[in-house]
Amino acid sequence: MEKHLERRREQDPKEYVRSVERLWLRVQNDKNRVASLPHVIKFDDVPWRQSAQSYRKAFFDCGPQERLTAAPISSIGVHEQIIPPSGKSGRHRHYFEAIFYIVEGRGYEIHDGERYPWEAGDIMIVPTYCVHQHFNSSSSEDARLFFSVPAVYEVLMIAGTEQIEMHTDYNFPAGAPLLYSTDGQVVGYKTEDGEEVRFSQVDLDLQRVMAEKHGADYENTAANTYERYVTTLTEQRRVRQSAPHVIRERDCIWEDTRMGRLKYLIHPYTSSGLYVYDAFIQEIPPGGRSGRHRHVSEEVHKILEGKGFDVHDSKRWDWETGDVVCIPVNTVHQHFNADSRKPAKFVAFQSRLPHHLGQGGVQHIEDAPTHQG
Repeated sequence: MEKHLERRREQDPKEYVRSVERLWLRVQNDKNRVASLPHVIKFDDVPWRQSAQSYRKAFFDCGPQERLTAAPISSIGVHEQIIPPSGKSGRHRHYFEAIFYIVEGRGYEIHDGERYPWEAGDIMIVPTYCVHQHFNSSSSEDARLFFSVPAVYEVLMIAGTEQIEMHTDYNFPAGAPLLYSTDGQVVGYKTEDGEEVRFSQVDLDLQRVMAEKHGADYENTAANTYERYVTTLTEQRRVRQSAPHVIRERDCIWEDTRMGRLKYLIHPYTSSGLYVYDAFIQEIPPGGRSGRHRHVSEEVHKILEGKGFDVHDSKRWDWETGDVVCIPVNTVHQHFNADSRKPAKFVAFQSRLPHHLGQGGVQHIEDAPTHQG
């Protein structure tokens, strides 16, 4: 016991204090950055840019370099992309899942060789590690897809994209030197500054391991607990493959709730190929308002129709059709329709990560005026 106590006295308690202080300072710095960032990102303020997948607006990303720089959201990134008439996106796969809301148009997906049709109003699901590509069925009109990808995979060090095919209208910068793979395929180019832009950003060793894991097929013998772990990935993959990859808005029902009129598309109480997201549509009546609540989950809205404003922790944020509204962690929020003649409508993506961490649900504060109890 004396030797044990002597060893304990040798430790420097200041090191523990410093680590706690560093954590506190990091949290405070994040809170200060959140407080300095806008809660509404205007549609016209974000340019369309080319990527390997499509032409897109990157409202904000949440990678290590982009986190809390453009929006007060840290767990999910939000984008919008255009698929031209009779066009297709780039074909690729990645370890993270993704959720898409079809803003305009009609088309279909090819996911691991299976076809899934979609139209405006639908939710399209891309499960983890699924080879996917989007196709526009119209020969005269664009398709527009609003989508989100989570940042948690970067924390787990399994982020990255394996690019298989570029999108229909991909254009290299004029005169840019091209980069080639060992088998002669174009894999990127160099900028004027000499920076290499590669279509695939992926850890090749991890890619090989993931391919082997997802290619394995184990039957659940339930012989012991370890054997259940051996078969877990196989079972998860089968659930993702059998779950619907397109949720039809017309098949979902409107609910009159204390928060207002809602149509849930994805939530944890139904089976889907997603683990990270909830999604719903909300309608605010002319001149009306929603209920008021808060939750740990971060949330983003794409304004589909109308104009109005949110009140977040007593501060007003105005929005109109096309804008993206950000609701940070634990923010008390309420939505108001500024038009006395027409309803306002938005689609919401909400992070489900707190639900899995034991911090799910909402704290309800005030009912919507139209709620009948």
